[in-house]
Amino acid sequence: MKAKLPEFRKASPVFGESGAWSLLECTDWPVKGEAKNPQVAAKGSAPILLVGNTGDPAIPYAGTRRMADELGKGVGIELTYKGQGHGAYGTNTCVTKAVNAYLLDGKVPKDGVVCM
Repeated sequence: MKAKLPEFRKASPVFGESGAWSLLECTDWPVKGEAKNPQVAAKGSAPILLVGNTGDPAIPYAGTRRMADELGKGVGIELTYKGQGHGAYGTNTCVTKAVNAYLLDGKVPKDGVVCM
């Protein structure tokens, strides 16, 4: 594992080293995964709120829309935060209000809402 650390640090100076070490949690896991790209469609599910951050150094923003599309129309609800950092809940008022309304009151924001 130590030999791979420079590669991880180069790929992500912020999260590379911790990401590399966290892989040890699954090393030699005795059960093989079922699919490389599992089916995630949730037809008939209540709306699922996905918050994507355009400046997230750990999770690519494009994955938010892909996940919303895979969950299905009316199920995957995308809320975009145009800002920097890993996560926006608790740091951006618009995102925090939308997430609180969703979790506490069951109020689903319109798909495609953008917070600045």
